[in-house]
Amino acid sequence: MDMKQWLGVPRSRRSALRQLGALAGVGLTGGLGVSAIKRAVAAEANPIRHVLIASQENRTFDTYFGRYPRAGRFGFPSNYAVPDGAGGAVKPHLVHSPMTRDISHSWQDIHKEWHNGAMDGFYITDGPSALGYYDSSNLPYYYRLADAFTLCGNYFCSLLGPSTPNRVALCSGTCGGQTSNSLERGSLDWPTIVDLLDAQGITWKCYNLGLGTGSSLEDFNALVYFKRWQNDERLYFSEDDYQTDLSNGSLPQVSFLITEAIISEHPPADIQMGEDKMADVISALMQSSFWKSSALFLTYDEGGGYFDHVAPPQVDAYGLGFRVPTLVISPWARRGYISGQLYEHSSILKFIERRFGLPTLASSNHQFDSSTPGKNNDAANGAATGPAAPPRDGLAQLGDFYEAFDFSQNPNYYPALSTWWWW
Repeated sequence: MDMKQWLGVPRSRRSALRQLGALAGVGLTGGLGVSAIKRAVAAEANPIRHVLIASQENRTFDTYFGRYPRAGRFGFPSNYAVPDGAGGAVKPHLVHSPMTRDISHSWQDIHKEWHNGAMDGFYITDGPSALGYYDSSNLPYYYRLADAFTLCGNYFCSLLGPSTPNRVALCSGTCGGQTSNSLERGSLDWPTIVDLLDAQGITWKCYNLGLGTGSSLEDFNALVYFKRWQNDERLYFSEDDYQTDLSNGSLPQVSFLITEAIISEHPPADIQMGEDKMADVISALMQSSFWKSSALFLTYDEGGGYFDHVAPPQVDAYGLGFRVPTLVISPWARRGYISGQLYEHSSILKFIERRFGLPTLASSNHQFDSSTPGKNNDAANGAATGPAAPPRDGLAQLGDFYEAFDFSQNPNYYPALSTWWWW
Protein backbone atom coordinates (compact mmCIF):
# COMPACT_ATOMS: atom_id res chain seq x y z
CA MET A 1 0.00 0.00 0.00
CA ASP A 2 1.23 3.53 -0.86
CA MET A 3 1.27 5.46 2.42
CA LYS A 4 1.08 8.87 0.76
CA GLN A 5 -1.98 7.74 -1.17
CA TRP A 6 -3.52 6.33 2.00
CA LEU A 7 -3.02 9.62 3.85
CA GLY A 8 -4.55 11.56 0.97
CA VAL A 9 -7.91 9.76 1.15
CA PRO A 10 -10.42 11.41 3.53
CA ARG A 11 -11.76 9.07 6.19
CA SER A 12 -12.97 9.17 9.77
CA ARG A 13 -10.54 8.70 12.63
CA ARG A 14 -12.29 5.44 13.56
CA SER A 15 -11.96 4.17 10.01
CA ALA A 16 -8.29 5.14 9.91
CA LEU A 17 -7.55 3.37 13.18
CA ARG A 18 -9.40 0.27 12.05
CA GLN A 19 -7.46 0.14 8.77
CA LEU A 20 -4.13 0.71 10.50
CA GLY A 21 -4.94 -2.03 12.97
CA ALA A 22 -5.73 -4.39 10.14
CA LEU A 23 -2.49 -3.50 8.39
CA ALA A 24 -0.46 -4.18 11.52
CA GLY A 25 -2.35 -7.41 12.17
CA VAL A 26 -1.66 -8.95 8.80
CA GLY A 27 1.90 -7.63 8.50
CA LEU A 28 1.30 -5.36 5.51
CA THR A 29 3.06 -2.32 6.94
CA GLY A 30 6.30 -3.28 5.25
CA GLY A 31 8.95 -0.66 5.95
CA LEU A 32 6.57 1.88 7.52
CA GLY A 33 7.48 1.05 11.11
CA VAL A 34 5.72 1.98 14.32
CA SER A 35 6.63 5.68 14.14
CA ALA A 36 5.09 6.07 10.68
CA ILE A 37 1.88 4.45 11.91
CA LYS A 38 1.79 6.81 14.88
CA ARG A 39 2.22 9.80 12.58
CA ALA A 40 -0.54 8.55 10.32
CA VAL A 41 -2.94 8.18 13.25
CA ALA A 42 -2.03 11.66 14.48
CA ALA A 43 -2.70 13.11 11.04
CA GLU A 44 -6.18 11.62 10.99
CA ALA A 45 -6.99 12.89 14.49
CA ASN A 46 -5.78 16.45 13.97
CA PRO A 47 -6.14 18.69 10.89
CA ILE A 48 -3.16 20.84 11.91
CA ARG A 49 -0.25 20.09 9.61
CA HIS A 50 1.82 23.23 10.19
CA VAL A 51 3.01 24.53 13.55
CA LEU A 52 4.56 27.98 13.96
CA ILE A 53 6.29 29.23 17.13
CA ALA A 54 7.04 32.88 17.88
CA SER A 55 8.68 33.91 21.15
CA GLN A 56 8.88 37.58 22.03
CA GLU A 57 10.83 39.06 24.93
CA ASN A 58 10.53 39.86 28.61
CA ARG A 59 6.90 40.44 29.55
CA THR A 60 4.68 38.81 32.17
CA PHE A 61 1.02 37.93 31.88
CA ASP A 62 -0.01 40.65 34.33
CA THR A 63 2.08 43.25 32.47
CA TYR A 64 0.15 42.64 29.24
CA PHE A 65 -3.14 40.99 30.18
CA GLY A 66 -3.60 41.65 33.90
CA ARG A 67 -6.26 44.21 33.01
CA TYR A 68 -7.70 42.45 29.97
CA PRO A 69 -11.48 42.81 30.51
CA ARG A 70 -12.09 39.08 30.12
CA ALA A 71 -9.09 37.94 32.17
CA GLY A 72 -11.23 37.20 35.23
CA ARG A 73 -9.33 35.30 37.91
CA PHE A 74 -6.20 35.29 35.76
CA GLY A 75 -5.80 39.07 35.99
CA PHE A 76 -4.37 40.71 39.09
CA PRO A 77 -6.88 41.68 41.83
CA SER A 78 -7.90 45.31 42.23
CA ASN A 79 -6.38 45.38 45.71
CA TYR A 80 -3.07 43.82 44.66
CA ALA A 81 -0.04 45.58 46.12
CA VAL A 82 3.54 44.70 47.08
CA PRO A 83 5.82 45.97 49.87
CA ASP A 84 7.89 49.07 49.20
CA GLY A 85 10.61 48.08 51.67
CA ALA A 86 9.78 50.97 54.03
CA GLY A 87 6.65 49.67 55.70
CA GLY A 88 4.26 50.71 52.96
CA ALA A 89 2.78 49.08 49.87
CA VAL A 90 2.74 49.94 46.18
CA LYS A 91 0.06 49.07 43.59
CA PRO A 92 0.60 48.49 39.87
CA HIS A 93 0.21 51.48 37.56
CA LEU A 94 -0.87 51.89 33.94
CA VAL A 95 2.01 52.67 31.58
CA HIS A 96 1.17 55.04 28.74
CA SER A 97 4.44 54.92 26.82
CA PRO A 98 5.14 51.90 24.59
CA MET A 99 8.83 52.27 25.53
CA THR A 100 10.11 51.54 29.04
CA ARG A 101 13.55 50.99 30.51
CA ASP A 102 15.03 47.55 30.87
CA ILE A 103 15.10 46.23 34.44
CA SER A 104 17.15 43.50 36.05
CA HIS A 105 16.01 39.92 35.46
CA SER A 106 19.03 37.86 36.46
CA TRP A 107 18.65 34.56 38.28
CA GLN A 108 19.42 36.33 41.56
CA ASP A 109 16.95 39.19 41.11
CA ILE A 110 14.15 37.04 39.75
CA HIS A 111 14.50 34.90 42.86
CA LYS A 112 14.30 38.02 45.03
CA GLU A 113 11.09 39.00 43.27
CA TRP A 114 9.72 35.47 43.58
CA HIS A 115 10.67 35.43 47.31
CA ASN A 116 10.02 31.71 47.79
CA GLY A 117 6.57 32.00 46.25
CA ALA A 118 5.41 35.13 48.07
CA MET A 119 5.61 37.10 44.79
CA ASP A 120 6.20 40.32 46.69
CA GLY A 121 9.76 41.39 45.88
CA PHE A 122 9.14 43.32 42.65
CA TYR A 123 9.29 46.88 43.95
CA ILE A 124 12.08 46.19 46.43
CA THR A 125 14.20 44.55 43.73
CA ASP A 126 13.46 46.65 40.64
CA GLY A 127 11.57 49.74 41.79
CA PRO A 128 8.38 51.22 40.29
CA SER A 129 9.24 50.14 36.71
CA ALA A 130 8.53 46.53 37.69
CA LEU A 131 4.90 47.40 38.49
CA GLY A 132 3.85 48.94 35.20
CA TYR A 133 1.13 47.32 33.11
CA TYR A 134 -0.53 47.90 29.72
CA ASP A 135 -4.11 47.73 28.51
CA SER A 136 -6.00 47.77 25.21
CA SER A 137 -4.93 51.35 24.50
CA ASN A 138 -1.35 50.11 24.16
CA LEU A 139 -1.94 46.60 22.81
CA PRO A 140 -5.14 46.69 20.71
CA TYR A 141 -4.07 43.96 18.29
CA TYR A 142 -3.06 41.52 21.02
CA TYR A 143 -6.35 42.11 22.83
CA ARG A 144 -8.22 41.39 19.59
CA LEU A 145 -6.26 38.17 19.24
CA ALA A 146 -7.35 37.22 22.76
CA ASP A 147 -10.97 37.98 21.86
CA ALA A 148 -10.77 35.87 18.71
CA PHE A 149 -8.60 32.92 19.75
CA THR A 150 -7.21 31.27 22.91
CA LEU A 151 -5.35 33.16 25.63
CA CYS A 152 -3.46 31.01 28.15
CA GLY A 153 -3.91 32.30 31.69
CA ASN A 154 -1.73 29.68 33.32
CA TYR A 155 1.33 29.48 31.05
CA PHE A 156 4.70 29.89 32.79
CA CYS A 157 8.18 30.29 31.40
CA SER A 158 10.58 27.49 32.27
CA LEU A 159 13.11 29.13 34.54
CA LEU A 160 13.30 31.63 37.40
CA GLY A 161 15.99 33.43 35.44
CA PRO A 162 16.88 35.33 32.26
CA SER A 163 16.29 34.89 28.53
CA THR A 164 18.92 32.51 27.18
CA PRO A 165 18.28 29.51 29.48
CA ASN A 166 14.54 29.97 28.95
CA ARG A 167 15.04 29.92 25.20
CA VAL A 168 17.24 26.83 25.53
CA ALA A 169 14.37 25.17 27.41
CA LEU A 170 11.90 26.28 24.73
CA CYS A 171 13.75 24.24 22.11
CA SER A 172 14.96 21.31 24.24
CA GLY A 173 12.60 20.95 27.23
CA THR A 174 15.38 21.65 29.74
CA CYS A 175 17.87 24.38 30.58
CA GLY A 176 20.46 21.66 31.27
CA GLY A 177 21.53 23.54 34.39
CA GLN A 178 22.25 26.80 32.53
CA THR A 179 20.92 29.78 34.50
CA SER A 180 22.65 32.78 32.91
CA ASN A 181 23.00 34.44 29.52
CA SER A 182 26.71 33.57 29.46
CA LEU A 183 26.63 30.87 26.83
CA GLU A 184 28.96 30.32 23.90
CA ARG A 185 27.62 29.30 20.53
CA GLY A 186 28.04 25.61 19.83
CA SER A 187 28.73 24.82 23.50
CA LEU A 188 25.67 22.63 24.18
CA ASP A 189 25.24 19.05 23.11
CA TRP A 190 21.95 17.36 23.94
CA PRO A 191 18.77 16.59 21.96
CA THR A 192 16.45 19.41 20.91
CA ILE A 193 13.07 19.34 19.26
CA VAL A 194 14.69 19.70 15.83
CA ASP A 195 16.70 16.52 16.46
CA LEU A 196 13.39 14.71 16.88
CA LEU A 197 11.95 16.40 13.80
CA ASP A 198 14.94 15.51 11.64
CA ALA A 199 14.95 11.91 12.81
CA GLN A 200 11.36 11.46 11.61
CA GLY A 201 11.63 13.49 8.42
CA ILE A 202 9.48 16.38 9.65
CA THR A 203 10.44 19.58 7.82
CA TRP A 204 11.39 22.76 9.69
CA LYS A 205 12.89 26.21 9.21
CA CYS A 206 13.79 29.28 11.24
CA TYR A 207 12.60 32.58 9.75
CA ASN A 208 14.42 35.68 10.97
CA LEU A 209 12.04 38.64 11.03
CA GLY A 210 13.23 42.19 10.55
CA LEU A 211 16.37 43.66 9.05
CA GLY A 212 19.74 41.94 9.22
CA THR A 213 18.96 39.08 11.59
CA GLY A 214 19.68 36.46 8.94
CA SER A 215 23.38 36.69 9.71
CA SER A 216 23.50 37.64 13.39
CA LEU A 217 20.39 35.96 14.88
CA GLU A 218 20.79 38.38 17.85
CA ASP A 219 21.06 35.31 20.13
CA PHE A 220 17.25 34.99 20.15
CA ASN A 221 17.51 31.62 18.42
CA ALA A 222 18.79 29.21 21.07
CA LEU A 223 19.64 26.59 18.45
CA VAL A 224 22.88 28.52 17.79
CA TYR A 225 24.11 27.32 21.20
CA PHE A 226 23.88 23.68 20.17
CA LYS A 227 26.94 22.12 18.58
CA ARG A 228 24.98 20.22 15.94
CA TRP A 229 22.83 23.13 14.80
CA GLN A 230 24.78 26.39 15.07
CA ASN A 231 25.76 26.37 11.38
CA ASP A 232 22.73 24.62 9.91
CA GLU A 233 21.39 26.55 6.92
CA ARG A 234 17.81 26.15 8.18
CA LEU A 235 18.55 28.67 10.95
CA TYR A 236 19.14 31.47 8.47
CA PHE A 237 15.97 32.03 6.45
CA SER A 238 14.63 35.58 6.19
CA GLU A 239 11.26 37.25 6.54
CA ASP A 240 11.07 37.44 2.75
CA ASP A 241 11.56 33.67 2.65
CA TYR A 242 8.59 33.28 5.00
CA GLN A 243 6.39 35.35 2.71
CA THR A 244 7.64 33.45 -0.34
CA ASP A 245 7.05 30.04 1.25
CA LEU A 246 3.51 31.05 2.18
CA SER A 247 2.88 32.15 -1.40
CA ASN A 248 4.38 29.20 -3.23
CA GLY A 249 3.08 26.46 -0.93
CA SER A 250 6.41 25.44 0.63
CA LEU A 251 5.91 26.31 4.31
CA PRO A 252 7.58 23.57 6.40
CA GLN A 253 5.71 21.52 8.94
CA VAL A 254 7.33 23.40 11.83
CA SER A 255 8.42 27.05 11.65
CA PHE A 256 10.32 29.10 14.21
CA LEU A 257 9.76 32.86 13.89
CA ILE A 258 12.74 34.78 15.31
CA THR A 259 12.47 38.56 15.77
CA GLU A 260 15.41 40.94 15.91
CA ALA A 261 15.89 43.20 18.96
CA ILE A 262 14.00 46.25 17.72
CA ILE A 263 10.80 44.25 17.14
CA SER A 264 11.24 41.75 19.98
CA GLU A 265 9.37 43.86 22.59
CA HIS A 266 12.45 43.62 24.81
CA PRO A 267 12.73 46.87 26.79
CA PRO A 268 13.47 49.56 25.80
CA ALA A 269 12.11 48.55 22.37
CA ASP A 270 8.71 49.92 21.38
CA ILE A 271 6.17 47.19 22.15
CA GLN A 272 3.89 48.41 19.36
CA MET A 273 6.62 47.78 16.79
CA GLY A 274 6.76 44.17 17.96
CA GLU A 275 2.99 43.90 17.99
CA ASP A 276 2.84 45.35 14.49
CA LYS A 277 5.36 42.76 13.23
CA MET A 278 3.37 39.93 14.76
CA ALA A 279 0.28 41.36 13.05
CA ASP A 280 2.12 41.20 9.71
CA VAL A 281 3.16 37.59 10.29
CA ILE A 282 -0.31 36.47 11.37
CA SER A 283 -2.08 38.38 8.60
CA ALA A 284 0.17 36.76 5.99
CA LEU A 285 -0.60 33.31 7.42
CA MET A 286 -4.35 33.98 7.48
CA GLN A 287 -4.30 35.11 3.85
CA SER A 288 -2.37 32.04 2.72
CA SER A 289 -3.51 28.56 1.74
CA PHE A 290 -1.91 27.27 4.96
CA TRP A 291 -4.29 29.00 7.37
CA LYS A 292 -6.76 26.13 7.68
CA SER A 293 -3.98 23.65 8.47
CA SER A 294 -1.95 25.81 10.87
CA ALA A 295 -1.53 26.67 14.54
CA LEU A 296 0.68 29.55 15.64
CA PHE A 297 1.88 29.77 19.24
CA LEU A 298 2.84 33.29 20.32
CA THR A 299 4.64 33.34 23.67
CA TYR A 300 7.37 35.24 25.58
CA ASP A 301 10.67 33.80 26.70
CA GLU A 302 10.46 35.10 30.29
CA GLY A 303 9.01 37.89 32.42
CA GLY A 304 11.89 40.36 32.26
CA GLY A 305 11.63 41.30 35.95
CA TYR A 306 8.08 42.62 35.65
CA PHE A 307 5.40 41.79 38.19
CA ASP A 308 3.00 38.89 38.19
CA HIS A 309 0.76 37.92 41.08
CA VAL A 310 0.57 34.13 40.48
CA ALA A 311 3.23 32.01 42.16
CA PRO A 312 4.68 29.49 39.69
CA PRO A 313 4.53 25.80 40.65
CA GLN A 314 8.02 24.49 41.34
CA VAL A 315 8.62 21.23 39.51
CA ASP A 316 12.41 21.16 40.02
CA ALA A 317 15.27 23.36 41.23
CA TYR A 318 15.03 25.68 38.22
CA GLY A 319 11.37 26.54 37.95
CA LEU A 320 8.72 27.01 36.70
CA GLY A 321 9.37 30.69 36.13
CA PHE A 322 6.83 33.53 36.03
CA ARG A 323 3.70 33.53 33.89
CA VAL A 324 4.13 34.93 30.40
CA PRO A 325 1.53 35.96 27.78
CA THR A 326 0.72 33.13 25.39
CA LEU A 327 -1.82 33.00 22.57
CA VAL A 328 -2.88 30.05 20.42
CA ILE A 329 -3.83 31.35 16.98
CA SER A 330 -5.57 29.00 14.57
CA PRO A 331 -8.98 28.54 12.97
CA TRP A 332 -9.09 25.43 15.16
CA ALA A 333 -8.23 27.23 18.42
CA ARG A 334 -11.13 27.69 20.81
CA ARG A 335 -12.51 31.16 20.25
CA GLY A 336 -12.58 33.80 22.96
CA TYR A 337 -11.32 31.18 25.39
CA ILE A 338 -9.04 31.70 28.36
CA SER A 339 -7.35 28.45 29.30
CA GLY A 340 -6.57 27.57 32.90
CA GLN A 341 -4.53 24.48 31.97
CA LEU A 342 -0.99 24.44 33.36
CA TYR A 343 1.48 25.10 30.57
CA GLU A 344 5.14 25.99 30.24
CA HIS A 345 7.57 26.18 27.31
CA SER A 346 7.85 22.42 27.00
CA SER A 347 4.08 22.27 26.43
CA ILE A 348 4.64 23.59 22.92
CA LEU A 349 7.16 20.79 22.41
CA LYS A 350 4.62 18.30 23.76
CA PHE A 351 2.10 19.51 21.18
CA ILE A 352 4.61 19.03 18.37
CA GLU A 353 5.59 15.59 19.66
CA ARG A 354 2.01 14.42 19.95
CA ARG A 355 0.92 15.95 16.66
CA PHE A 356 3.72 14.37 14.63
CA GLY A 357 4.02 11.12 16.59
CA LEU A 358 7.50 11.87 17.95
CA PRO A 359 9.19 10.41 21.02
CA THR A 360 9.49 12.78 23.96
CA LEU A 361 12.70 14.61 24.69
CA ALA A 362 12.45 13.15 28.21
CA SER A 363 12.75 9.67 26.70
CA SER A 364 15.58 10.76 24.41
CA ASN A 365 17.74 12.75 26.84
CA HIS A 366 18.81 11.20 30.16
CA GLN A 367 21.87 13.41 30.51
CA PHE A 368 20.33 15.46 33.32
CA ASP A 369 18.23 12.86 35.11
CA SER A 370 20.41 12.96 38.24
CA SER A 371 22.55 16.11 37.96
CA THR A 372 23.62 19.04 35.77
CA PRO A 373 27.02 20.65 35.08
CA GLY A 374 28.04 23.27 37.64
CA LYS A 375 29.31 25.80 35.07
CA ASN A 376 26.96 28.78 34.53
CA ASN A 377 24.67 27.11 37.05
CA ASP A 378 23.55 29.27 39.97
CA ALA A 379 21.54 26.38 41.39
CA ALA A 380 24.82 24.48 41.89
CA ASN A 381 25.99 27.09 44.44
CA GLY A 382 29.61 26.74 43.36
CA ALA A 383 29.67 22.94 43.31
CA ALA A 384 30.92 20.89 40.37
CA THR A 385 27.40 19.67 39.65
CA GLY A 386 23.93 21.05 40.15
CA PRO A 387 20.44 19.67 40.63
CA ALA A 388 18.76 17.41 38.09
CA ALA A 389 16.87 18.91 35.16
CA PRO A 390 15.33 16.21 32.93
CA PRO A 391 13.27 17.52 29.98
CA ARG A 392 9.87 18.64 31.21
CA ASP A 393 7.88 17.19 28.33
CA GLY A 394 7.76 14.02 30.40
CA LEU A 395 5.67 15.68 33.13
CA ALA A 396 2.03 14.61 33.03
CA GLN A 397 0.74 17.72 34.83
CA LEU A 398 1.87 19.97 31.97
CA GLY A 399 -0.66 20.28 29.16
CA ASP A 400 0.05 19.74 25.47
CA PHE A 401 -2.50 22.31 24.19
CA TYR A 402 -4.94 19.79 22.76
CA GLU A 403 -7.62 21.16 25.11
CA ALA A 404 -7.15 24.60 23.52
CA PHE A 405 -8.48 23.34 20.18
CA ASP A 406 -11.93 22.45 18.94
CA PHE A 407 -11.68 20.39 15.77
CA SER A 408 -15.44 20.50 15.23
CA GLN A 409 -15.24 24.23 14.41
CA ASN A 410 -15.63 25.56 10.89
CA PRO A 411 -12.08 26.46 9.75
CA ASN A 412 -13.42 29.21 7.47
CA TYR A 413 -12.71 31.69 10.24
CA TYR A 414 -11.19 35.07 9.47
CA PRO A 415 -11.83 37.47 12.36
CA ALA A 416 -11.29 41.20 11.85
CA LEU A 417 -8.03 41.97 13.62
CA SER A 418 -6.51 44.89 11.76
CA THR A 419 -5.60 48.13 13.50
CA TRP A 420 -3.89 51.38 12.59
CA TRP A 421 -0.67 52.76 14.06
CA TRP A 422 0.34 56.39 14.06
CA TRP A 423 4.10 56.73 14.39
